[in-house]
Amino acid sequence: MKRRRKLSHKEGVVEVSDDIVINILHRLPSKSLARFKCVSKCWRKYIADSSLSYSCRSRRWRPQPYLIGFFYQARDTCERSKIQFFFSSEESSLDIDSSFDQSVSFLGRSAYIVASSNGFLLCNRQRVYYVYNPATRQRMALPKTQIGMNDPTIGFICKVDDPNRDVISFTIVRYWIVQSNVTIESFSSETNAWIVDNLILNVPLRLYFFVYMKSPSAGVVDGVFFWLDQGPQITVYDSVHKSFWALGFPEDMVATGNYFLGFSGGDFYFALYIKTNITVWQLKSNIRSRDALWVRKYVTDVATTVPFGLTGFLHTEVQNMDIHPAIPHIFYLDVKGKVISYDMETDIAELVHDFGEYGWRTKHFKLFSYEWHQWPRGIL
Repeated sequence: MKRRRKLSHKEGVVEVSDDIVINILHRLPSKSLARFKCVSKCWRKYIADSSLSYSCRSRRWRPQPYLIGFFYQARDTCERSKIQFFFSSEESSLDIDSSFDQSVSFLGRSAYIVASSNGFLLCNRQRVYYVYNPATRQRMALPKTQIGMNDPTIGFICKVDDPNRDVISFTIVRYWIVQSNVTIESFSSETNAWIVDNLILNVPLRLYFFVYMKSPSAGVVDGVFFWLDQGPQITVYDSVHKSFWALGFPEDMVATGNYFLGFSGGDFYFALYIKTNITVWQLKSNIRSRDALWVRKYVTDVATTVPFGLTGFLHTEVQNMDIHPAIPHIFYLDVKGKVISYDMETDIAELVHDFGEYGWRTKHFKLFSYEWHQWPRGIL
């Protein structure tokens, strides 16, 4: 199909082939296609084509999450009002429409993002939690918590219950440790209520007090939540068997530095990064096992890969990092106020975003990955 159509333009004539139009339509969510049927008879014919409908369905239910970008916010409490968004690639910006909320402005300046999961954000404002869908701007205010906790550690997971009706459910877990006692408060969209559990630890965990925002859970599998606390230590909560413990670090980790724990492609990954050196381990033991088995996966020095022209600095130092939710060998590195996409297998680095701020400020930015599913999901 090579036919071209001419569109009038002040500076001349723009020719757009039918192949390009169809290619664009194949990238759009079903909600946008329904609106674009009114553009012309040809567009209506293209949208009614069975291959286009199949394309929407296949994208809609692809098993791996499609990373569209990151929301980010400073951990520092005085900067929490600053919520912004950047795309993970130029192509990802083509998959969303103008209704997408990039600033999460509905809660005002006192709100902050707590966690993200499966295309939804968990936000908090004045001790009230909200589950928010930036694609549809739908939000749900949760009942007030039973226990007051000063910035507790949070776990958040969304899952699809009814694919035919776009219905999701979610679970929130937050905890606070005092000596050998762990207070856990959990919320389920099925019960619409907060439930409190008090656990006594057989082995007391190390306690750390700090003013920065606590990290959300690195991932949740089969009701088991994993966190990386500032200790540093890895804490685990099994919401099915009501048990809580600390998980050991890799045995062959011989140095100390900055740490990262992430979930990608169905597995957990732990990373140690010291200036430009990054070592990544994969968790091979059962998620409910208290004896961690970590296997070294990647070892790299980004100073040999990230060129001067990419960051503008001769001295490259990784200040923060995150992992792609579906592709475990792709990491996103904060280097001197610039986000670099780094492929551990091919040693390819690409500039994704420039914060436009000094590096000493961006190292306190917290990234929340956002996965786009190209269809509106209801909250209830």
